[in-house]
Amino acid sequence: MVEFSPRDWSPLLLVSALFGLSGCTPDAGEITTDTASDSPAPEGGPSGTFVVSLEHDGLEREAIVYVPESYSAAADTPLVLNFHGFGGIARWHMEDADLRPQADRSGGLLIVPQGANLDGSPHWNPVALGGDNKSNVDDFGFVEALLDAIQAAYPYNPERVSAIGYSNGGMMALGLACSRSEWIASAGSVSGALLDNNCDLSHPMSVITLHGTRDSTIPYDGSGEYFSAVEAVDYWRGESGAEEGEMVVLQDGNTTIRHWPHEGGMDGTAVHHYRVMGGEHIWYNFSSDGLTANDRIWDFLTAFSVNGRL
Repeated sequence: MVEFSPRDWSPLLLVSALFGLSGCTPDAGEITTDTASDSPAPEGGPSGTFVVSLEHDGLEREAIVYVPESYSAAADTPLVLNFHGFGGIARWHMEDADLRPQADRSGGLLIVPQGANLDGSPHWNPVALGGDNKSNVDDFGFVEALLDAIQAAYPYNPERVSAIGYSNGGMMALGLACSRSEWIASAGSVSGALLDNNCDLSHPMSVITLHGTRDSTIPYDGSGEYFSAVEAVDYWRGESGAEEGEMVVLQDGNTTIRHWPHEGGMDGTAVHHYRVMGGEHIWYNFSSDGLTANDRIWDFLTAFSVNGRL
């Protein structure tokens, strides 16, 4: 089982019997919650924040699942995966990169998986096994098993699964979009990077990226290990056929954000890029024109299915 640093969360209330995964240990597939809701339970189970545990490839893996009160199993429900960065903790990332208000508004499921430990540091392997990864942990297989487990408890539209992440988590989200596009409708990265542009996409991919020009951890202009922010945008534009968009300047106090909305891709796909001038290696949540960065991320991701723009 992945170890978490202590957090000031309420005692976990066991909600068993929601998951029944074959081939797992007695604890695998167990779902626990830190919050109890007095509202009627949505079809598919109670609303709240849950810890999902399952065994995959010999490892105990976990994810935090947020089910808003607005969720309905009968609806065309989207699911958004949000991956933490290297050394990150899912519970911290749920708060630091908080997309729960957006999930509340849309009724979508928000999933924050926990990376496996590498010498004490949780991490993600964003390319196929045997490639340029940090370890031999099968994270793509873990995500597939996780999606199957959640579908059994809280049905969602499998054609509306999106992935976003921070830093190494952004690499993971774009890696899924590249190598497992049949699962992913749209993807995004915040202060992350594209590692592989040898993608065999099953459909045109819509992508949103946010990156700061003073990021010293994953430089905006790239390195020998990964593509620059602009090269990544150009790659996804080329794959989707999105037309070059006119740059729009956004302002949040003294922070200037340059936004390129590349629209008009195949099946209505799009590629949006936000360049944060002077921005460092963080999860951005600037606010401009009445929208936060989290609003823009969620609204972009959930506007697409694997068949294109909704």
